[in-house]
Amino acid sequence: MAARIVKTGYALAFLCIIASIVYFFAANWPEMGREAKVGISIGVMAGFYITSTALRGRHGFLGRWLFVGGTLSFGIALALLGQIYNSHADSYWLFLIWLVPTALLARLTKDPALSVIAVVLLQLACWFYYFPSAYRIEWTEWVSFGWLLLFAAVNGAIFGFSRSPWAAHLAYAAMHGWLLVISVTGFSYERDVWWPYVYATLFAGLLYYFFAVTKQRSYALLTSLFAGLFLLIQYIRLLADHFETWMLFIGLAVAGAILYGGIMLLRRTGVFSAGTRTGTWVLAAFQAVITLAASALATASLLGLYLLWAESWSPYVLFFAAIFGFVLPAWLGRRWNAVVRYTLLAVGYGLGWTVTWELSTAVLVLYIAVLAVGVIRFPDRGMQRLTTVALTLYLYVVLDVNMESGRVELLTLALWNGALYAYSRWRGKTAMTPFVLALSALGIATSVDVFTADGMYIAANLAMVSALAFFLFQRRRRERAVAWGYTALYLVLKYYELAWNLLHKSVSLLAAGVVLLAWAVWLEKRNRLDFPREAAWPRNVSLGVLLIVVAQFLFTGYTVWEKERLLRDGQLVKLALEPVDPRSVLQGDYIQLRYDISTVRSLDGSGKVKVILRKGTDGVHRFAGVYAVNGEKWPGFTRQQGDILINGTFYGTQVVYGIESYFVPEKTGIERQENVRFAYVRVSQNGDALLERIGAE
Repeated sequence: MAARIVKTGYALAFLCIIASIVYFFAANWPEMGREAKVGISIGVMAGFYITSTALRGRHGFLGRWLFVGGTLSFGIALALLGQIYNSHADSYWLFLIWLVPTALLARLTKDPALSVIAVVLLQLACWFYYFPSAYRIEWTEWVSFGWLLLFAAVNGAIFGFSRSPWAAHLAYAAMHGWLLVISVTGFSYERDVWWPYVYATLFAGLLYYFFAVTKQRSYALLTSLFAGLFLLIQYIRLLADHFETWMLFIGLAVAGAILYGGIMLLRRTGVFSAGTRTGTWVLAAFQAVITLAASALATASLLGLYLLWAESWSPYVLFFAAIFGFVLPAWLGRRWNAVVRYTLLAVGYGLGWTVTWELSTAVLVLYIAVLAVGVIRFPDRGMQRLTTVALTLYLYVVLDVNMESGRVELLTLALWNGALYAYSRWRGKTAMTPFVLALSALGIATSVDVFTADGMYIAANLAMVSALAFFLFQRRRRERAVAWGYTALYLVLKYYELAWNLLHKSVSLLAAGVVLLAWAVWLEKRNRLDFPREAAWPRNVSLGVLLIVVAQFLFTGYTVWEKERLLRDGQLVKLALEPVDPRSVLQGDYIQLRYDISTVRSLDGSGKVKVILRKGTDGVHRFAGVYAVNGEKWPGFTRQQGDILINGTFYGTQVVYGIESYFVPEKTGIERQENVRFAYVRVSQNGDALLERIGAE
């Protein structure tokens, strides 16, 4: 017990300290110069690695996670260098360079945490390559398809060859995620005609393989989940094109087929069984997937038929039809198949909820009271979960109609679900659904971007922090796992929240991390705990790790030297621009810049380009022509004395020069954006550009 609490304290302190470092650098403190920022980032990285080495032989838990912290701090240092020298915000190069040593270290050390981090970094690199944040790319059909298919194939290869189960599952889910992106982006291309058939065939093969051949429950569950999402996306697309009676009946037929197919899979394959705790959980998850897929299709179809056939009918007709046609039979049919009952219940609750804003409060309160009795009395866990969710949604409507404060509504929902969770604990049957709903409502209530910063805001945040702190140290594994997830989400929410400065948040998190660390150390010594030491790495592994870590420091140092040399020796160019103001994931606020040289109408396709800049009488450098494309000199253009070459990457007529982001201190972007007109850029002899400053003159 004490060892688990100490480990939780160390892990929470580690998370707070890492978050404080990210917050601190993202604040872009203007009083701190480039040398100080670089020194701190390298010092933090060195501190993690050195401390990890010192503790590895004495405290295995801390030694391992401090080593992971060193890997994370390398990426944070790269992000800071991008901020200092105004590289692209959230550049795919940042995550790709971060990925390489992380993947190598994961391979050498066989650390599952590093393997998971490497897979996540791969997804970020792919995402920001295809969806860059600092500029926009209009992908052509086959280029788009090729890249997305490559992303899916790479993740498929990781799934096939990875030795880490967590990394393999994450890569498999990512593979299907990218294949779904192909489906969504295909709506605007011609491939939406044929790609769904290809993907459906792939699903059929994978479902057969995981259900009938290997009987791997987790992958069968993931495949079923993505197959349901795929069917739902395709159905919505078809409804958008053909909102007619025949299409709605097809939706009902597909819902019935999903329901029947899911039941047959459960009966005949034996993949999902409830013989163990894990088997029970996987069985419940598969039933939930089938229920959600079938009920979503059925609800959409029935609602569409209602809108087509009964435009003048009272909303009470649909509401009571949902109750007596679906909810009541599901409640009474205790001998029916569980998945059938869950689907009927979900359809009934969903149809009824669509018209709740048009019903009287008295009717809704009476219905809520009946649902509350059902939640308490139902012996079936699945029925309890669905009814708890429905009860929360109906209660939200009643509160929304009768209350003016959205935050009070959410806090009321959090208290209600918290009471349901406490009641289930008191009865000895822990219900996780109200626990998750309570934390969700409380988490939304803590946001100042949705509501104002007032006394209720402070109270909601104190309640959230207290609840998370309490459940993180609970003995029950499920509550702890959920609390860790919400802790991470809470930190992300606070990063983007504008209520108080990132610098103040950073100091607060650092203080919390130090206090937690000191408390964990004290508790460990008080209980005389002896954590097992990490096994020593073989000599070749230790040498490989050392070389990778040294390479990280050398790369960081070389990048600083190269950027400083360009700032010192590069030619100064003045460019006209048009700015906007978003926030980067790791690098803080920045002004997104677009230049009058960002569009070159004579270009087509994609590749590398060298553009000629020529200084005008007003001192502003403007586009004078294309010098070379993909290494070949552009015909019909002669370079004149004083012209400057600048390198870029073009996608169609748009050219990206790597100077499209200018990082600013927090909350100063809008003010600068309103006054800025020009950018001053240093360009090296070989055409590389570095944004030095922006200004009104």
